[in-house]
Amino acid sequence: MENNSLFTKIFSGFKKKNRMLSDDTYSKLLIIPAMIVLAFFGIFPLFYSINIAFRHVDLTSGPNAAWTWVGLQNFKYALNDQIFWKASGRTLFFAAISVSIQMLLGIFLAFQINKLKWFKDIIRVLFLFPMASAPAAIGMIWRYMYDSDFGVFNAALVALGLHPHNWLGDAKLALFSIILFDVWQWTPFVMLITLAGLQSLPKEPFEAAELDGASNFRILSKLTFPLLSPVLTLIFILRSIDAARLYDPIASTTRGGPGSVTETVTYLLYRVGLKQFKLDIACAEALIILYVIVVFSGLVLKRLMRQQSERARTK
Repeated sequence: MENNSLFTKIFSGFKKKNRMLSDDTYSKLLIIPAMIVLAFFGIFPLFYSINIAFRHVDLTSGPNAAWTWVGLQNFKYALNDQIFWKASGRTLFFAAISVSIQMLLGIFLAFQINKLKWFKDIIRVLFLFPMASAPAAIGMIWRYMYDSDFGVFNAALVALGLHPHNWLGDAKLALFSIILFDVWQWTPFVMLITLAGLQSLPKEPFEAAELDGASNFRILSKLTFPLLSPVLTLIFILRSIDAARLYDPIASTTRGGPGSVTETVTYLLYRVGLKQFKLDIACAEALIILYVIVVFSGLVLKRLMRQQSERARTK
């Protein structure tokens, strides 16, 4: 009994202390753990890589080697490196094709699923599996699916009377094979976010348009897509950033080959920094790519905000 009364007093005192916390203080206490994790895994590595990019870092010289200050020399070397520019162009080509296909397929599937009356929740759960699976495991599965001897793609071609292909070993097919892999994995992301945006649209404007006799094309062009533009823009930015830092499918399938036809910027940074031990060059190249991504995202968001402000003025 005494133990129970002691516990009751402690618990009641704890409740009184909690009542004394304001909503602002309570919200800050909830945010602090996330900010600590962000600072440790995001902000600190960023400033650490900036420091390395302005120094000469030779990992083969031992832990006591001096990291001498070289200024912009690493950035100059990176900007004059043809391998870096080829990898950047290859990454841009990959991102443009892959993200475009994902946007088209994802939006189309979202509209089709939004029309369904049954099994909508089950379909959404099934579409989560490609994103929820481990990237390395999925990469190994696709690597075996692409196998020239016993892969399912060549088995299907042979069953149709067509010639098999070396999907990952042919320089003309390897990058497009990775694009197909990426489209399969991330089209559900576009579909799910677009579907959520469709279901959150207000019904009144669409009901008014139907009463006025507006065609489906006019409703899509004047109502649906303008209202969905913030969601679609966010999806486009997120998928573009993710495509620019593509690594797992390359590492688990082609490892940049054959030759260097599938070597994206991220895999090049891994090879230069952790295999050739040129960590200073890798950090400089990574910061250049980061700058390009930030500028690209800022321009797209600025255009979106301008459109939203103009639409708000006309109302």
